[in-house]
Amino acid sequence: MDTGTIGGEDGAMPRRASAPPPPEDPTASTTTTDADPPEPGLTLEELAEASGVSPRTIRYYQAEKLLPKPRRDPDDARVARYQPSHVERLRLIGELRDRGLKLPAVRALLAEGGANVSIGDWLGLDERLRGPWATDLPRIADRHEVAATLAGTPPGTQAQLEDAGLLTRQGGAWLLPNPALLDLTVGLIRDGVPADAVLEAGAILQRHLRPAADALIDLFVDTLRDGFGQGSDPAALVDALRPVAGDAARMIFGQQLQRAIDALLADTKRLGRR
Repeated sequence: MDTGTIGGEDGAMPRRASAPPPPEDPTASTTTTDADPPEPGLTLEELAEASGVSPRTIRYYQAEKLLPKPRRDPDDARVARYQPSHVERLRLIGELRDRGLKLPAVRALLAEGGANVSIGDWLGLDERLRGPWATDLPRIADRHEVAATLAGTPPGTQAQLEDAGLLTRQGGAWLLPNPALLDLTVGLIRDGVPADAVLEAGAILQRHLRPAADALIDLFVDTLRDGFGQGSDPAALVDALRPVAGDAARMIFGQQLQRAIDALLADTKRLGRR
């Protein structure tokens, strides 16, 4: 009886009959399961065009370890290939530089684990802190406006104001770093207060308020560093700092000025000293 096996005439062991292959499914996908080859990436020139950063600067950033090393072209190892992440990194470096950070500070922010504050935290804090802390913003004035502002003041007043930094020449115009302070100073001089005394008063305030501002920022940084991740809100700290720059400083200085005046009036011999 045929048992479903076939045997050779040479007496070889019988082999089981193989099943016919299944019919092809015309709807089956012909897509291969192999992964698509990776994109080759950008050349240095293409990266420069995509990012707006010159090739020379890109090489410099690489040397300064601000930009990750590129891959090498598999067909030509002499050609560097950059990825979209390099474009994004260059954009971020440019943004940080535009906000006034020097390269060491940029490197610290970009280094993994190299900063106490992440880039996102820093950018958010930067947006919050930047802005008009002074009540009067700088502006440019032409020579006619400057002449009108100084009308009625003694000869040489303009030169004294320029030496004090209240007026800065900019070609045919002048920069007024603090127009309100300039108006106050000129008003006192016009009323007969010696210009030297007015400008020295401003210099005294500058000398003593500069370290006070630095100390307040140090306090802000310490509080911020201690509070990160522990429920401290940086925005709330900034909002608390703003009145210190205005109302609180004015109140405290007024209080100290009153103390100094009381001390003067109590010293009956002081005004007579030479």
